[in-house]
Amino acid sequence: MDKIPVPTDNIFKFYALFGLLLFVFGVGAIIALQRSTNDYLYRSTIDLETVKAIAQPTPPDVAKRELLGKLIVVAKSDKDFLGHCLSAIAALGFWLGVYGFYKWHKDVQPVQDEMLQLQVEKLRREVAALSPVPIPPVPYAAESQAKGSPDQSHGAGI
Repeated sequence: MDKIPVPTDNIFKFYALFGLLLFVFGVGAIIALQRSTNDYLYRSTIDLETVKAIAQPTPPDVAKRELLGKLIVVAKSDKDFLGHCLSAIAALGFWLGVYGFYKWHKDVQPVQDEMLQLQVEKLRREVAALSPVPIPPVPYAAESQAKGSPDQSHGAGI
């Protein structure tokens, strides 16, 4: 089984992906909590109504009726409390992901793009210095689009 590599090259990428994981976990857990509590309440309510319908309840029937009533109240309060906790986890994950992706996009990625562009430019100069025939420089794609020059690969100027 292959392991998924965790991005540890910068903290913002980690924040973004961990926040996304928390958000998905929180939403999934809220849905699972809702479904399981609804199933439990459905079964418990049927049992409670069955016990209530007994004309001459015995002491165990009375105890079961009281216990089922209390368990239904506890299940509803647990669902509310856990729902709020899971909502807080999902909200924390959402905002952590937003912060991480924003900082990654605004602070880290432009530096990495610039470093890559400089490496390409350096390699082109090295190849041009070693080549007997001069090689014309090719502008960086984002740079040429930012300056408004037409892109020859799309048939501009034909």
